[in-house]
Amino acid sequence: DSSRVAIIGVLLPILLGYLASTILLEDAELHTRLFLGATLAATSVGITAMVLQEMKMGQTEIAHIILGAAVFDDVLGLLMLAIISGIVVNGSVDLVNISLTIIKATVFLLVMVYIGSYFVRKFIKLFHRLDIIEAKMFVSYLFVMVVAWMANLSGLATIIGAFAAGLILNDSYFKHWDTKEGKCPITIKDLIMPLEVILVPIFFVLMGLQVKLETFLQPGVMKLTIGLLIAAIVGKVASGYGAFGVKNKFAIGFGMMPRGEVGLVFAAIGKSLGVMDDALFSAVVLMVVVTTLLSPPLFKSCLRRCK
Repeated sequence: DSSRVAIIGVLLPILLGYLASTILLEDAELHTRLFLGATLAATSVGITAMVLQEMKMGQTEIAHIILGAAVFDDVLGLLMLAIISGIVVNGSVDLVNISLTIIKATVFLLVMVYIGSYFVRKFIKLFHRLDIIEAKMFVSYLFVMVVAWMANLSGLATIIGAFAAGLILNDSYFKHWDTKEGKCPITIKDLIMPLEVILVPIFFVLMGLQVKLETFLQPGVMKLTIGLLIAAIVGKVASGYGAFGVKNKFAIGFGMMPRGEVGLVFAAIGKSLGVMDDALFSAVVLMVVVTTLLSPPLFKSCLRRCK
C-alpha cells in the first residue's frame, strides 16, 4: 500500500502541475513546466507525524502507510528532482542523460546506504577522545556535510546527500560510549534540535524575502496560483486511493498533502537554476503555505472518524 500511495503521490502531482502550467502559462518553457510539476510532488511528513503523535495514533495502520509512503515519496521526489535538474542543465530532453541521472542518483543512494556506516565509524574514531555528546554532535554534522558535498560533486542536488545521511545516522553507532559511562540520554535528534530552532526560521525568512507580493497583481499570476493549488491538493488526496485495504483513504491523502520545507527547497533550487522568475516563485511559495496550513485540520477531521 505504501509504495502505491507514494508512486501516485509523486507522478500524479507532476502530471497535474505540468498540465496546469501548460494551460495557464502559454509561453512557459518545458523546463519551467517540469520543475513546477516536481515541486508539487514534494511531501513534508513532519507535520503529519506530529498530528498522529498528538492524537496517539502513531501505531495505527494509517500511520504506518503514511510514514512508509513518505519515505518512498521522498526517494522518488528527489529522483525526479535530479532528472529535471539534469534536463535544465543540459538544455534538452536527452534520454541518455536522463538514464545516466537516474543511474547516478540510484547508485549514490544505494552506495551511501550500504557503505555509509563505514564512514560514520571512521568519523567516530576521529573524535574518540571527546565526550559522547560532543562526539554525537560533531560526527553527525560532519557526516551530513560530507555526504551533501559528495552528492553535489556527483552532479546531484545537495538535498539528496542530506537525505541519504539522514537515512544512515542513528544513535547505535555510539553504543560503545554507553558501556563506559552509562547510556546517553541525549539522542542525535535532541542535539540537532537547537540548530533546527535557529536555522529553520532563518530559512523561512529567506524564502519570504524572495516573495514579491506585487507579482500577484500581474495578470494570470493569481490564476496560476489557484491552478497549482488545485493540482497540488488533488494530486496528493488521490494518492490515498493507492491504499486498497483502507477505508479512510482521505486521511492518507490529507496526510500526504503538506509540502512544507521540502516544497520550498525544490522551489529555491528551481529559482537558482533560472527556471522560475519572481512571479512563479511567489505562486509556488503561496501554494506550499496553503497546502501546509490546510493539511492538519483536514487530517485531524478524517482521523476522528477512525476512532
